[in-house]
Amino acid sequence: MATVSDAGPRVAVEELHRSKEAEHGRWLFAWRIQNLTEEPITFVAARCPHGQFRSEERFFDPPLHAAAGRNATIEMLVLCDEPAGAVIENGFLILLVEWLDKQWRIFVRLRVTINQQGEPETATELITTQRGGFFRSRLS
Repeated sequence: MATVSDAGPRVAVEELHRSKEAEHGRWLFAWRIQNLTEEPITFVAARCPHGQFRSEERFFDPPLHAAAGRNATIEMLVLCDEPAGAVIENGFLILLVEWLDKQWRIFVRLRVTINQQGEPETATELITTQRGGFFRSRLS
């Protein structure tokens, strides 16, 4: 698990599991997001924007919550159809959150390795945060 400490919310992210969906190249990923702060975090949405490891933006309805020191599990349907042995650098899981009554993006940089069975495996390399007003009309 990788973490980073800065002025924003701090989390640790770890892949829990993945399973192949019926549709070619689609995988259901589950990540454990641990809240490393002393305040709750509300997870509003998530997406994976990389061309070789991508998903639609998913809004959580209702939003997911992680109390101080606790975990939330985020599941995403991701398209990844690379051959065994491939490595995808700079994949991202981008989380839209509310923390201390402010809006944040958490950028989880992933290294995606396709194992010999053709299954994508993620490893968290770096986590950064950015403050900002990014919520769309669904939350307005």
